Amino acid sequence: MFGPSDLGDVVQNYPFQGADHSRALALDVLEFGRPMWPRSEFDPGHFTASAFVASPDGTSLLLIHHGALNCWLQPGGHIEREDESVEAAARREVREETGLKDLVRIGRVLVRIDAHEIPRRGREQEHIHIDLAVGFLARSSELGPLDEVKDARWVHSEDLHRYDPDDALLAGARSLWEMLG
Repeated sequence: MFGPSDLGDVVQNYPFQGADHSRALALDVLEFGRPMWPRSEFDPGHFTASAFVASPDGTSLLLIHHGALNCWLQPGGHIEREDESVEAAARREVREETGLKDLVRIGRVLVRIDAHEIPRRGREQEHIHIDLAVGFLARSSELGPLDEVKDARWVHSEDLHRYDPDDALLAGARSLWEMLG
C-alpha cells in the first residue's frame, strides 16, 4: 500500500463550517496532483493524522505531552506509507504514543481539520501541517508504555483549561463531545 487511499474523500466529506481556512487549504492541496502526505512535502506542507480520544465513560480526553513542542496535544503525527487510511494512521499514532489499542470510531466524518505552521527545525524548512483529526472512544483507560512522548493522561473536560489548550484543541474536544452526544 502507498499511503491512505481515502485522503481525498475524508477531506471532501468534512462539513463546511463558514470561513474555514483549514478546510479550504486542504481542498486546495488535494489539487496538487501528487501525494501530499509524505513528510518530505514542504510546498506548502503535508497532511498529518491525529486522534481525539474520549475515555470509556466519555468524560475525559486523552492528551499527550509533546516533547519537542513542550505542550499538551491530542495524539497524532505523520502519515506513513503503510497507513491504508486516515483512520489507520490516527489509530497507529495513538498506539505508538500511548499504548492504547482498543478504540471505537466516533462518527463518519473528521472531528476537525486544522492547518498550522511548523517552524524551521534542523534541515526541515518551515511548512504547514494540515491535520486530519479522527474521533474515537476508548474501551480501556489503561495507558503505556510511553515510548514516544513525555507523558500521557486522561483529562476531564472540566480540567482541560489547566493544560493551556490552543483553539484547535478546544475546538476538536468540543466537536468530539458533540459527536458523542
